[in-house]
Amino acid sequence: MTKKQIIFQKFTTAIIMSACMSFTMIVVNLGFVPNLFSIFLRRWPIGFAVALPLSFILPPLVQKLIKVLRI
Repeated sequence: MTKKQIIFQKFTTAIIMSACMSFTMIVVNLGFVPNLFSIFLRRWPIGFAVALPLSFILPPLVQKLIKVLRI
C-alpha cells in the first residue's frame, strides 16, 4: 500500500466507525426519538474528532503489544 492509500484507509475507517458508534450510542441512550438524525449530525463530529487521531496512533501501539505478547 502506498502512503496515500494508508491515509485514505484510516480516514475512511474513522468515518465509518465513528458514525456507527455515534448512531448506536444515541439510539441506546435516547431511543428512536423524532429528531434522531439532527442529534446524530450534531454529535457525530465529536466522535470523528476522537476516532481520526486514534486510527493513526493505535495501530502501531497494538502491533508492538502483539510482538511483546508474542501472539
